[in-house]
Amino acid sequence: MLRSCLKPLLFSTLFLFSLASVPVASSADIPSPRTGEIKPPKIAGKWRFAWDTRAGTTRGILDLKQKGDQVTGTFFEELINYTYSLSGTLQGEDITFDIDFPGGARPYVIQFKGTVEGGKKMMTGTSALKGGGKVFLGHANEIVEPERPWIATKGMKPLNHSGKPPKDDDD
Repeated sequence: MLRSCLKPLLFSTLFLFSLASVPVASSADIPSPRTGEIKPPKIAGKWRFAWDTRAGTTRGILDLKQKGDQVTGTFFEELINYTYSLSGTLQGEDITFDIDFPGGARPYVIQFKGTVEGGKKMMTGTSALKGGGKVFLGHANEIVEPERPWIATKGMKPLNHSGKPPKDDDD
């Protein structure tokens, strides 16, 4: 009698443990029923942006447009009041975009790679000079530019002084 009662209990316990080891997919990982492709998160809109550069933290606004996995838009740099164009792609939650810096004697492109996080309200990543190479420093000659971190939060609430998103961000 005891044996017949333990069999269902043992089976249900093993079944529950097997479910616990199944990975949970995010909504971005669920294939579209029509195409079978993973849909990228919706990131269109304005984002507060902070980027560590050789000269300190550069702040501005990303104004992103999205068509499927293609990203276009602008980066408005607050300190110098100038707008640059950008373009890139979004694969799942991984974003890559290039910002062209055309001014000066040596124009260049910085590539930003990152991840859309926090319920699609935050992006973080690193940036590097596109194509490698070196950055010209005038009389100091050229140096290899290291990867530098960046962060963006959706909406127009300002980032705090450390470049981290505000704790009360409820956009």
